[in-house]
Amino acid sequence: MKLVSDFLARFQNLTPPDDAVRRAIASAVFFVAKVPVKKEDVSISNSVAFIRCSSVAKSAIQVARGAILSELFQEMPKARNTVRDIR
Repeated sequence: MKLVSDFLARFQNLTPPDDAVRRAIASAVFFVAKVPVKKEDVSISNSVAFIRCSSVAKSAIQVARGAILSELFQEMPKARNTVRDIR
């Protein structure tokens, strides 16, 4: 008799949808760096999250990049497979 976990094994490596990850990145950036970012301003390409904003806001995001990533991974642990860096 097969276990249920054998049937569900192929679904373990699924990543969350990009929309949810973009929303989580925007909220983490606002929570840590106090920079308001809309989810439409966040794009993900090759495991890098690109944020469209002013240069002053980008420098604030770069300073707090480690804290933003840790907040993101705490809020959404599966995002670790999707996002590796923020620019």
